[in-house]
Amino acid sequence: MDKNNNADSDSKDEKIIEQAKATAIKHLKAEYELEVEITEEKILPDYIAQKVILEGNVVGNKEQNFSITVNYTTNETSNFGMSPELVEAIRAKGYEPFDKKK
Repeated sequence: MDKNNNADSDSKDEKIIEQAKATAIKHLKAEYELEVEITEEKILPDYIAQKVILEGNVVGNKEQNFSITVNYTTNETSNFGMSPELVEAIRAKGYEPFDKKK
């Protein structure tokens, strides 16, 4: 196997993951005023979807955790899943996390 090709692929994946992380962090800050850290990431194979699945938590509070998917071609977020503790924290800030956007 060509080592060079693999390094290019790793570098491309790293850029995609970094972009997805930045998108998710910015989205959660803008939407719910949350300071979050990403603890895990998984890039889906191209033939399934152009998406990165991210997991993380509110900075300093591991119980307030979440998962979110970012489409790396459109930078759209979806599939936002939250722990009950995070739902509570979001509601305490005056937001309703389950309201559907119009």
